[in-house]
Amino acid sequence: MLFYNVFLKFVFLINGLGAASGLVVHKNEVYAIADNDSNLYIYNLKNNSVDRIDLNPEISFDKINKKDKPDFESITKYGNDIYILGSGSKKNRFDLIAYNIKSKKVENLSYKELYNEFLKVSNLSEKDFNIEGVIASKRFTYLFNRGNGKSQINGIFKIHGKINDLKNKKIEFFPIQLPKLNNELTTFSDAILINNNKVLFTATVESSSTTQFDGEIKGSIIGEIDLDKMKLIHWEKISDDKKIEGLALLKKMNNKYSLYLCEDNDDDTKTSSIYNYDYIMNKK
Repeated sequence: MLFYNVFLKFVFLINGLGAASGLVVHKNEVYAIADNDSNLYIYNLKNNSVDRIDLNPEISFDKINKKDKPDFESITKYGNDIYILGSGSKKNRFDLIAYNIKSKKVENLSYKELYNEFLKVSNLSEKDFNIEGVIASKRFTYLFNRGNGKSQINGIFKIHGKINDLKNKKIEFFPIQLPKLNNELTTFSDAILINNNKVLFTATVESSSTTQFDGEIKGSIIGEIDLDKMKLIHWEKISDDKKIEGLALLKKMNNKYSLYLCEDNDDDTKTSSIYNYDYIMNKK
């Protein structure tokens, strides 16, 4: 029997942050978002302090409700900017926000104009569109669609352009077949680029979940995708009862990738657990 949870190690809590959905590590800071919050949280690893940056001044943090939430599900770093995306699962969830690490300025953008093109290229219905991860590289931007809609289509949108210039760029869509846990499909929850053509991703199982409503948590996995072949290479279960919604690279040593993972606890508590997990490449 594989005791995988032994390797998912709790390291710290981020107070004030609930329903964590993604994180980025930059130097001594962890940048984190939540799907029920309109703020960017910055956790200082040296002094354990937490700062909060308001990303959407039109929504009061204290009065945010489920139907109005921006549903921030994706976060990535490109250059000196942290980019945050809404899930696109409702008409008010197409935010594309840039936070500059040096200037501390917030720029509110949108990818709504691309929405119809995404649906056209992928043949997804509106109820099947749900972005849960984003990767920015020098040539391409990748968006990860979570297959918890009716059609259960996990997939990767490949945009031939940088994340700060997506308009009028070629878009491709690649369905990805993810594994099942206990006869239920796992669905993307986040992804990071680890070299030019390899992706590490997390995926979860939620019984009876939809693009707008959570279901019963039934486990999480981590895996590896080859971007050249758009094919799943390897996966492993990391929890039976935790909904792992985000991952970030902490450090790399040879073929070992030390990661931070965040958990969406799907409740009203305002603390988020951050875990450490070491992923070993070339397990075949």
